[in-house]
Amino acid sequence: MNPVTLAFAILGLTGFALGAVLSATGPYDMGVILMGLGLMFQVISLVRIKRAKTKGGSDARG
Repeated sequence: MNPVTLAFAILGLTGFALGAVLSATGPYDMGVILMGLGLMFQVISLVRIKRAKTKGGSDARG
């Protein structure tokens, strides 16, 4: 897996978890923003994984 894709996935999980903790214990607005950013990073990493799979599959077919 590409290191950039892995970094996006880690940022997504960390951002969402931190946002969930903040929205439950501290400033609600900041927690929701961090959760949204975490989800955005997750979507970006999933799109990159899907593109890599389709690119790899088309190369294998010839």
